[in-house]
Amino acid sequence: MIFVFDTYGENGYMPNLIHRTDIVPRSKEWWDLAITPPYSYEFRFLRYLFTEGIPYRIELVSTMKQTGEKCVYPINLNYFDPSIDYLSLMSATALNMAKQGQLTILFYYSEGDNVDWHITAKLKEMCCKHEIQSKYVKFVIANKAAGKRFLFFPDDELYYRYLNKDSDYVKDINLDTRSKKFTCLNRIDKPFRRLFAATLVEKNLHSQAYFSYNDKKYSLEYPTSETEVDQWVTHWDQSVLKRFNPPYKCDMLLDYQHNMHQLIDKKFFNDAYWNVVVETHIGKNTVFLTEKTFKPILNLQPFLIIGAPGTIALLHELGYKTFGNWIDESYDTIHDSELRLWHCIKIVEYLATLSDQCHQNLMAQMQSVLKHNQNHFLASKKQKLLDLIDYIELDNVTNLV
Repeated sequence: MIFVFDTYGENGYMPNLIHRTDIVPRSKEWWDLAITPPYSYEFRFLRYLFTEGIPYRIELVSTMKQTGEKCVYPINLNYFDPSIDYLSLMSATALNMAKQGQLTILFYYSEGDNVDWHITAKLKEMCCKHEIQSKYVKFVIANKAAGKRFLFFPDDELYYRYLNKDSDYVKDINLDTRSKKFTCLNRIDKPFRRLFAATLVEKNLHSQAYFSYNDKKYSLEYPTSETEVDQWVTHWDQSVLKRFNPPYKCDMLLDYQHNMHQLIDKKFFNDAYWNVVVETHIGKNTVFLTEKTFKPILNLQPFLIIGAPGTIALLHELGYKTFGNWIDESYDTIHDSELRLWHCIKIVEYLATLSDQCHQNLMAQMQSVLKHNQNHFLASKKQKLLDLIDYIELDNVTNLV
């Protein structure tokens, strides 16, 4: 497969839609592209191909125009902003090649947005405006619930593996007594996370955990239609939010270090029996797995997931095993977010009541599941990459618009 870029700068190929040539890869300015309009940054899919030994070519758009070969123009976005006409930021040459069917525009979006919020309508608008046949615009997304017009690809699974396959992760299951019943780490503030964390504190469950709530705010404005938790009054005491006083910390790392996924603090995994993963989304239209879920998988720790319905089912589809033999995972089938979150609180309460001896027995019973998950995570992802390439190359996929 041939991937093409508009600009070759002083330090190599620049992400498409970025026309500066002086930004140094891996510098702060380079990574800040992810939070600066148009939010286009490094196409890390190429790292995965290289790691798995899958051949590919990189060329300039101008070169491919002359050869007439078909090629792929990747737009790797950290945030999809509906106010931006992304196609207008392409070079005129690349846009004309797309109109002629020589070039496929590939949106590669590793986030889990609900596509009905803004993505679907914006794609249709751009294709119509620029007279691009929709079959030459492909959209890869990490939201399993996005629908058949979009290709699901679990980018965070591959990225976290890429960062940590040779790191100092936990390699042996601790069957001795552990200091904490569970780990629950929260970096970015969200309404549903805040209510969940505040309830843990109100019930004093956090005292039995490696617990953090750093209260970091998003630098970008994300849609909030899934987060109207102020209306949750059937099971939740909203007054706990007034008594919640973050930040809560369980290490001395700086905020940017918390976001460095190759840093592994082993005590969070081998000195706590369970991991309470508070994922990025909770709404039923955004089934999305991030590094938060893959951290306990890599580090031999059982978990429950505060996330969207179908999250556990997605892990099964990806080949992982979970812990329905030891905890009630029926929460994954509850579509009402308020009730699902409340069920998760009840599971945490249950785990907190178990003695160390009981937890040690559970760890012994779960050894084969934990080892399977770690091995499956570290195994080759070559077939997933080849399947995605096949999708990109197909001309007869379902139209986006």
